[in-house]
Amino acid sequence: MTHFIATYSNDFTAIPLVEATVKKWVNNSLSFTLYSSGSTGNPKEIKLDRSLLEWSAMGTKSALNLGDDISILCCLPIEKTGGFMQLIRALVWDCPIHFVKPTNDPSTHLNSSHYSLTSLTPTQLENILTKDFTPSSSITILVGGAPISPGLEEKLSTTGLRFIETYGMTETASHIALREVGKDSLFKAQDGVVLSVIEDCLSVSIPELGLNVLTHDIVEFTNHRFKLLGRSDDVINSGGVKIHPVLIEPLIAVSLASAGINRAFYLSKKPNTVFGEITVLVIEGEAIQDSSYLLELLKRDIPAYMHPKELVFVDQIQFTETGKVIRKSIS
Repeated sequence: MTHFIATYSNDFTAIPLVEATVKKWVNNSLSFTLYSSGSTGNPKEIKLDRSLLEWSAMGTKSALNLGDDISILCCLPIEKTGGFMQLIRALVWDCPIHFVKPTNDPSTHLNSSHYSLTSLTPTQLENILTKDFTPSSSITILVGGAPISPGLEEKLSTTGLRFIETYGMTETASHIALREVGKDSLFKAQDGVVLSVIEDCLSVSIPELGLNVLTHDIVEFTNHRFKLLGRSDDVINSGGVKIHPVLIEPLIAVSLASAGINRAFYLSKKPNTVFGEITVLVIEGEAIQDSSYLLELLKRDIPAYMHPKELVFVDQIQFTETGKVIRKSIS
């Protein structure tokens, strides 16, 4: 390696982990260990082959049409997939990488220097966009870890910068499909990836590596591209109508905002003797006094059979480190 150089901000505390990973890579280790996000349960240990990491890094470079003069800014935890793969890309591409302490607002680092590539979560971007956000116009920003809300998508589309939403999982060493925010509404699989549907769920295959992963994600295909509808274990089957929370929640957000309610929430489900399951809206914070009015408002704005039938208020909604809500069914 002639161009790989790792530098660090003064408050970055994971230097030993970076150095240990680099040492393993230089010594040609054949496997590396990461942990899943834990959004649907306890995080699980996942071993990744070196060949998969190399394939992923080179596939990203090709898909994004990046040249050889690359510099990376890493704002994500190195022990998680997003930050780990930034380091792996720097090693495979033999390019410099600068690590900063992961925070919800890395805007200072983005504005201070020129970088070619970085990865951010939607939560980080929401915070960044409230500040003076003036990075280099040539930077490519990967966005992952949690879905991009319609509101955030609209904001990103007006910046003039290149944002790429990613789809993937720890088992595939980061993304296997991409879409350019503001230009593409659907994800496109990267070269070498074969997608299919098995029992309503997306199956991911990389024949070159002999890798096959059956996800819990439900997608809708259009001309070999796809839209993510949600996870199979999140689907609410109410009276035979299948309701995908991630499709309904943007409509709920608009309704809540019109009522002056700006709180964290998610759509959950509850067993019901008549319908099998009913939709329940979980809202963070104190109970709203006029709940019946709010339910009527949601009934007016949400498609028939899909609107929340009950409201549940909790002290705090839990999220993963990347901002993905940890959904819990209501008993």
